Amino acid sequence: MIPISLDLVISLLTAIPFGTLRDKLQRNESVIKLLKKFNLDPDAPPADFSGVYVYTLVEYGAGKPKQILELFRQTEIEQAFRKAFESDSPAILIQAGEDYLNESALGKELRDLGIDPRREFMAFAAVFMEVAKRTRTLGDVMVGNAIASLQKRLCMVMDRIERLPTIEGIRTEFARLETEDVPALAAAASTNIQKSQAFILSQQVRGWFETLSYKFEKYEIWEDNYFEWIINVPVRRNRYDRILVRGIAGEAGLRDISALRESVEKQRTDEGWLVTARRISRAARDEVKKDENRDLACYTFDELLDQDADFTAYLDWLETEITSRGIDTKYVPLACTKEEIDPDTQRKIGVSHYDGRDGWIEGYIDLWLNDPVKEHISVLGEFGTGKTWFAMHYAWMALQRYKEAQKRGLQRPRLPLVIPLRDYAKAVSVESLFSEFFFRKHEIPLAGYSAFEQLNRMGKFLLIFDGFDEMAAKCDRQETINNFWELAKAVVPGAKVILTCRTEHFPEGKEGRALFNAELQASTTILTGETPQFEVLELEKFNDEQIRQALSVQTEAATVEKVMGNPQLLDLARRPVMTELILEALPDIEAGKPVDMSRIYLYAVRRKIERDIKAERTFTSLADKLYFLCELSWEMLSTDQMSLNYRGFPDRIRSLFGSIVQEEKDLDHWHYDMMGQTMLIRNADGDYTPAHRSLLEFFVAYKFAAELGVLAADFTELVAPEQSCLDPNAAPQKYTWSNYCRLQSFGRNTRKWQSRSHSETVGYQQR
Repeated sequence: MIPISLDLVISLLTAIPFGTLRDKLQRNESVIKLLKKFNLDPDAPPADFSGVYVYTLVEYGAGKPKQILELFRQTEIEQAFRKAFESDSPAILIQAGEDYLNESALGKELRDLGIDPRREFMAFAAVFMEVAKRTRTLGDVMVGNAIASLQKRLCMVMDRIERLPTIEGIRTEFARLETEDVPALAAAASTNIQKSQAFILSQQVRGWFETLSYKFEKYEIWEDNYFEWIINVPVRRNRYDRILVRGIAGEAGLRDISALRESVEKQRTDEGWLVTARRISRAARDEVKKDENRDLACYTFDELLDQDADFTAYLDWLETEITSRGIDTKYVPLACTKEEIDPDTQRKIGVSHYDGRDGWIEGYIDLWLNDPVKEHISVLGEFGTGKTWFAMHYAWMALQRYKEAQKRGLQRPRLPLVIPLRDYAKAVSVESLFSEFFFRKHEIPLAGYSAFEQLNRMGKFLLIFDGFDEMAAKCDRQETINNFWELAKAVVPGAKVILTCRTEHFPEGKEGRALFNAELQASTTILTGETPQFEVLELEKFNDEQIRQALSVQTEAATVEKVMGNPQLLDLARRPVMTELILEALPDIEAGKPVDMSRIYLYAVRRKIERDIKAERTFTSLADKLYFLCELSWEMLSTDQMSLNYRGFPDRIRSLFGSIVQEEKDLDHWHYDMMGQTMLIRNADGDYTPAHRSLLEFFVAYKFAAELGVLAADFTELVAPEQSCLDPNAAPQKYTWSNYCRLQSFGRNTRKWQSRSHSETVGYQQR
């Protein structure tokens, strides 16, 4: 035993300044000096309890208020830690700490000071158990760990704990730390493994129940391979059910059902739940279905979560969204690059290229997903290079893995949550964004935002934020940085977050990389603890083989060769979004018309709308539809509302076409035409949006060019067709864009020419 006075330790610890960034950076050096002062090796834990306890006090207590350190000098607390250390049972420790903090005067004193003693106790316990684990590792204390020293390892653990503000979050981290060490215990007795597994499950289940605000009765049993609690689950106001929860390590079988029945009858609870981490025997599942066992249930941990977090409706939406776009069948894998940065000089020293040899970008993301240190990755790319399709395709892959595990009763991988940021451009906080996503858009029965936070900490989600540029397009530089850090609040220990963004959203490429590498700080957020682990990938454009593959799933071989043999088209097709447009525009291209990016859009838009008009009786013209799409696109961009629900169509039509659609039957016809015969796509909620953001930008650019009177002749043909109502013999007059389009519609519908004079500022000039 190391003869060290706890009073001396505490007095030295509280002398260390705390609270500034500089103090934080100096912490490591101060801790190492203290450890050496007590003859403790910073890189190797002592083998006895007293040494482990002091080591933990130094690591955890540096700069902490004296009132918190006073907690760990209490005889009852120290003895609880000693018993847990000697029996290798963290469950004993947690139970003793809960009892002491609930009943002692010191616990009340800390709460009165605004300090959560349970959180401090759990955080200290996590560090203590991490130190204690290293005393039991054979050979080098860091065998199997990529971190070179214990001191660095503990700094990482404490930084992660600092980023978890709630007791539920600490429980999750505690369980994760125990999980990380299970392989190291493979040579230990099977009872120790069961004990560890039961403890891990207990922390996960208790953290979830605390998140749901379930109350715990004093009844509590801890054994090597199981635990029991009684919880109170609200059923309506002032009424609750008493549930006996029995958690077990390993497979749940008939014997466990019998034990659960016995406990339920003995404790006279309303129900009994048997919970295990993964496996339940078929006989056990059949047993609880019998009439005499209607008050019993058995769940894997994932199935327990399903009772209060049912994502079925969202999964159906995601699958429909992906298959309706053809992403599951038409997607062509993308290559990406990642800059290699020297950690000392922060200079680029090379670029890694990930292509088919590595499983494309999906292969890299798979590796990132399985790296416990990495938490966030940004995927950048120029417009039309496939960011959204990649995001949806990777979600599709993750969804298939999730559904297969769910079907087979295996532990489930992360559930992919795709959040199109263009739908949440007005969200002012990550909490309001997810509240909108869960409760309004997908009507997921989730017990509040705190339930999402806990599931995220548990590692149950893969968050995919698609289109950061669409959320930040109207913000200034600092607001953009603030928005990034607002989204980064979802990057907590246990989380995995993918964010996509256009490269050109940042005029200075260096600043974009700095933001997505988390180097630019928010003005409204003070970060505490470890900075989340960020990295950046950049999508590459299609090579020739990828172009050929993308075209081949859309058209016949002869057409593919036509495109591949045209250098101009081949260059345009390097952006995935352009392949379908090129095929649409091919007849105009073959007719010898000019070829550039804007004209590919022009030809494709005209042919698509004309084909829709010919395919079905219609009451509106190409010019009407173009005017409607231009105005609607500008409204979407200028208001950050990137979709229009079908109920909003009549009001938009009235405002744009005036007296032409005053009759209800006319309005109904126009309403039908505009919803079904334009380049808008519809989701299951009846929301319409352009098929790709670049189309929206094309229509807005067309509107502006028309208003400025600078449209090229071939572009004006879209709104000056042969059925024009203008008198071809009349002298040229100047029209505003809106008045010209309305005049066209009015004349086409009445077949009457009406002379009008306009004194407004020049907009569109008809020649």
